[in-house]
Amino acid sequence: MVVLNPNNWHWVDKNTLPWTKEYMNGAFDNWAIESGDNKYVVKSVSSVAGDSNVSQRKGKVICYFDLQLEFDVSVAAAAGDGEEICHGTVSIPEFIHDESDFEIRYSGFEEHEADVRRCFAPKLVAELLKYQSALVAEHSKDVQNGQ
Repeated sequence: MVVLNPNNWHWVDKNTLPWTKEYMNGAFDNWAIESGDNKYVVKSVSSVAGDSNVSQRKGKVICYFDLQLEFDVSVAAAAGDGEEICHGTVSIPEFIHDESDFEIRYSGFEEHEADVRRCFAPKLVAELLKYQSALVAEHSKDVQNGQ
């Protein structure tokens, strides 16, 4: 998308939600980590909804997003046959561009929820925080003219 916008003065917006859905599925589908005695696997990204945009105003590229994310997660024994211990959902109701400490909800993990919170969630958050720089890198060229 090339935009006629002298001196990059006017607002230019690009809806990046379709790309975001592809990014989340590509980054997290079957994403796995091992911690302690368990292996945690994102079986699927079951929902990506909300808003995601890259914009330009007065020559400056900015992004803003407010996403609702849901991950289908399996917990299995790291050793042996890797038999599934439990299965549940990790939901992030507000993944927002200007926050790194966001609410995470857990369901279905029963007595293993504490392990999911302690071992899996911090690594998931670290991976999610890479999204913003990937978003800007991928789409900034589409909202700039001659820079």
